[in-house]
Amino acid sequence: MENKTRIVYHAVQAFLKRDGLSKVIDILNTLHPADAADIVENLPDKFKQKIFEKWNPKKSAEAFTEIEDVERKELAKSLKISVISKILEEMSPDNTADLLDDLNIKIASKILDSINMKKAETIKKLLRHKKHTAGGLMTPEFIAVNDTITVREAIENVQKQAVEAETIYYVYVVNSEKKVVGTLSFKQLITTQPETPVSDVMTRGVIYVKTDTDQEEVARIIAKYDFIALPVMDEAQELVGVITIDDVVDVIKKETTEDMYRLSGTEVIPDIVSREKTSSVIRARTPWLLMALLGEVFLVGLIVQKFSYLILTLPALAVYWACMTSTGGNTAFQASTITVRAIALGEKRPTKILNRIIREAYIGIILGIITTAILFTIAIFWHNLFPLAYIIAAANIAIVFSGSLTGMIIPIVLHSLRIDPAVASSPLLALLMDAGSLLIYFSIATLVLHSIGILAS
Repeated sequence: MENKTRIVYHAVQAFLKRDGLSKVIDILNTLHPADAADIVENLPDKFKQKIFEKWNPKKSAEAFTEIEDVERKELAKSLKISVISKILEEMSPDNTADLLDDLNIKIASKILDSINMKKAETIKKLLRHKKHTAGGLMTPEFIAVNDTITVREAIENVQKQAVEAETIYYVYVVNSEKKVVGTLSFKQLITTQPETPVSDVMTRGVIYVKTDTDQEEVARIIAKYDFIALPVMDEAQELVGVITIDDVVDVIKKETTEDMYRLSGTEVIPDIVSREKTSSVIRARTPWLLMALLGEVFLVGLIVQKFSYLILTLPALAVYWACMTSTGGNTAFQASTITVRAIALGEKRPTKILNRIIREAYIGIILGIITTAILFTIAIFWHNLFPLAYIIAAANIAIVFSGSLTGMIIPIVLHSLRIDPAVASSPLLALLMDAGSLLIYFSIATLVLHSIGILAS
C-alpha cells in the first residue's frame, strides 16, 4: 500500500469506528478504483460487507473488479445475493464469468438467476469455455462493422456500439458470414474521407486466436505484436469476442507468480497461501520434499558410501565436498531459470534451443575457469597439497560445465514431454546435481590419486 493510500486507509478506519459509513463511501468514491480496492481489501470482513451493501453498485463494481481474485471470491460469498447481483450487473461479462467460475455451482446459479436475463445468457456462453483459454478470457463486448459500408457509416455505427463495448481501441471489419476481414483504427476513421468504402482503408491480414488457445499463448501474441486487444474466433471462424490488454497483464502476473513458486517446488499459488488450509499447503509441498529427502539419503548416500575410502586416504577432500555440490546446484539452477523463462516466452524452435545449449556450455566453461582459479589458489595456500588442488580444479570445471548443461537440458526435455518445465528447477534439479557433483568429484579424485600412486590400482 502506498503512503498516500495508507493515510486514507487510517482515515477510513477512524470513520468506521465512529459509524461514519456514509463518509467512508464518499471518500472511496473520490479514489481511483484500484486504490479504493486496496483500502477495502485490508479492512475487517464485517466492514467490507457493510460498505458494499451501501455503496453505489456502479462505483463499487469498479473497485470490486480490482480486488485480488481470492479475496473477491470470499467477499462474493459473504455478500447477500441481491447485493452481489447488482454489483456483477455493472461489471464486464468476462470478469463476471471469471468470478462465477470460482464459486460453487449453487451460489453461482443463484446469482445468475438474480441478474439481468440478457447478461446472464452472455455469461453462460462464456462459462462454457475453459477458464485458462482465450474463450475464458475474452469479452463479447466489442465493436464490429460490415465491410460493405462507408467510413461515414462506420463512424455512426461506432458511436452506437461504443456504449456497450468494453474496449474501443479497434474496430473489427466483418463480412456477411461474421468472419473478420480487417481492422480499423480510430486514426484511419478520422483521417479518411467520409464516403470512402471501409474495405479500401482497413488493415487486412488480421492476427487472431481461437477460443481454445491457451492463455499463455494469448499473452505471448499480444506482447509480440504490441496489441491493445486481440480478436477471438470460434470453430466456424466467426468473431465471438476480444481479449484486452488488461486481462493479459493479469494473466502474465499470475503465470509468472505460479512459475516462480513452482521453481521452489511449491505448488500452492501465493495469493491463496495465507487462506489455504494448512493441510492443503502441506499436501502440495510434501511430495517434492520427500523426493529430495529420499533421494539424498539413498542416491547421494550410496555414492558417499562407495567412495568413503577416499576420505580416509585424503581427509582434506571432505573440506570441499559441500563446495562441489553447492557449485553444481547453483550453476544448474541459474541455467534452468533462464531456460524456463525462454520457454515461457515462446522460444521453441530447434535452432534457438541448440544455440542456447551452445551458449550455456560456453558460459559453463568460463564460469568453471574463474571459480577453479579461486579454489586452486585456496587449496594450495591452505592445505599445501598439489594433488588436492588438481582434483578440486578438474572437478570444479567438470561440475560447473555439467551443471550448466543439465540446468539447460532438463526443462527442454520436460517441455517436450508436455510436463511443466518450472517443476524441474528446485528439488529435482538439486538432487540430480548433488549426486552428479559428488560422482564427478570422487571419480576425478580416484583417477588423480591412482595416477600418483597414493591409491593402489
